[in-house]
Amino acid sequence: MIIGPLKSNIQASIIILILLCIAVWSGTFAFVNTDLSLINYKEHILYYYFFGGNISFTLNQIISLIAILLGAFFVNFISINQEITSKTNYLPAFLYILFAFSASTKNIIEPILLANLFVLPSLYFLMSSYRQDYALAEFFKAGLFMGLASFFCIHYIVVFPLSFIVLIILRPFNWREWCVLLLGLITPLYIYVSICYLTTDYFAVFGMIKEATSSIQKTIVSEYYFGFIFITVLTLVFTLVKSFTKGFGSKVKTKKTKYILLWMLLLCLIIMLFEQVSDMVLLPCIIPLSIFIGDYLAEIKQLKIANTLLILFLGTFAIIFFHALGVI
Repeated sequence: MIIGPLKSNIQASIIILILLCIAVWSGTFAFVNTDLSLINYKEHILYYYFFGGNISFTLNQIISLIAILLGAFFVNFISINQEITSKTNYLPAFLYILFAFSASTKNIIEPILLANLFVLPSLYFLMSSYRQDYALAEFFKAGLFMGLASFFCIHYIVVFPLSFIVLIILRPFNWREWCVLLLGLITPLYIYVSICYLTTDYFAVFGMIKEATSSIQKTIVSEYYFGFIFITVLTLVFTLVKSFTKGFGSKVKTKKTKYILLWMLLLCLIIMLFEQVSDMVLLPCIIPLSIFIGDYLAEIKQLKIANTLLILFLGTFAIIFFHALGVI
């Protein structure tokens, strides 16, 4: 069924991904609007600057589509190029699209989806440094992109320690690399504070960071998301059990990159406590979830089992989609 082409046929995979994305995106024009009065994205500085105004609905939807497509293909590119997945497949991109649209039912651009377009290059530069003798430029670019990501979604500050965890996993200690990475992380903040010093209160950004990262609240989950969350957690448990019992891969780099994603997953779980609405519970973990579960489905030898799990994903996603349409 679907698993076969996504595992072996590049042309068919690209067609399936684009058709899936456009088909689901077309339905978003008929979504029943959610009450947005309680949603406040002012703390996401660059996001609010570019998209906090009166942006047209059509332009909003187009930008969301582009952000999701770019994120999906970049996730798949990293999983293949950095040897995270043992086999070439496009299931991570397929799952990224499902996770993204499961949280895109408010007719606004999600800050995390835009921030992911900066987090993914940061991960790429960090992982590309493996076995390189001289990689200071990669570390600065990795830190810079991660720092920019926090300006589109301020909660990604929680993921900053991941950059240094990657250094510990991939490379022997070198104080120059740590310093250059730190410089990259703080460069966007330094530029922003400098601009604020000339225009407004330059301490305001630190207040926004404190407020955004201290407003931990109880996670809210809608009953329409129970099925999707259940099958996601169940498949993730299967993935982790298999990884811990049979190993994270046959190659050294595959093992190390999966350790990195595992740490990212743990840090992203903290971000779940900051979100404001019930359809955001899985979105912070979208990158590690897509790669882990996609790789697991690709390695299942019995196609019937893999297709059954994927159908369950599609079925539970359909419940969310029809609820957003106001059908149920």
